[in-house]
Amino acid sequence: MEQEISLFDAEKYNLDNGETFELRATVDGKLIKSKERVQHHGEVFTPKWMVLKMLAEPAIQKKINDLHATFLEPSAGEGAFLKEILHQKLNYVDKISNKKNWKENALWALMSIYGIELLPDNLFKARTAMFEVFSNHYQVKMQQQLSSGTDLYKSAKYVLQTNIVQGNTLEYTTDQGQLIEFSQWIPIGDKVQRKPFTYKSLFDNGKIDGVDDSEQQLSLFDVEKSVEEINLYKVCPVTKVYRKEQANG
Repeated sequence: MEQEISLFDAEKYNLDNGETFELRATVDGKLIKSKERVQHHGEVFTPKWMVLKMLAEPAIQKKINDLHATFLEPSAGEGAFLKEILHQKLNYVDKISNKKNWKENALWALMSIYGIELLPDNLFKARTAMFEVFSNHYQVKMQQQLSSGTDLYKSAKYVLQTNIVQGNTLEYTTDQGQLIEFSQWIPIGDKVQRKPFTYKSLFDNGKIDGVDDSEQQLSLFDVEKSVEEINLYKVCPVTKVYRKEQANG
């Protein structure tokens, strides 16, 4: 399972043939894969025009132009919302960043986006689509390919595997019967500390629908202290999170 849903084609990110890079537009896929998937899973994908219309709301745009404002897609599908949110967040990163701080800002934007998807094939496509968006923005900013040997490549890949996960949103569990787990990426100066938490914990603090009354939106990290805070990871540079160094290691 892990092999099926976590791999990227690393070879394509090692090419350097002197080409000029431009931003690529995201495109619609099929809205329905098969009648069987609709019947068994209620699977119908959201068209791009609807994604764009929903994200155009002023309150949403305010959050998109905030590196640390979090988004959660509880039924990610092939990533229609996820990749567009990332694309728009990286547009903001492109505007506020130079080549020296783009990598860190881009990773903060990626760390702010979460998703849950039931079906492994969709999960693979969502992660891959998001990585393509991330890589494309890097290419345009730096005018070079994103090499698979770099810390940025490894950290972006790791964040996607950590933030975009397999699971049943309604049951709070993975297909292995374990609680769905995410990580909060906490800014510590110019570095980051990772704090794991379960998706179910978002609903165990009295907010039945996970809604913050002050803003009427899902607030990912208004969670009371729990045993999940015990095993904190080491504070590290944002581009080194793939090393997974634990504080008690």
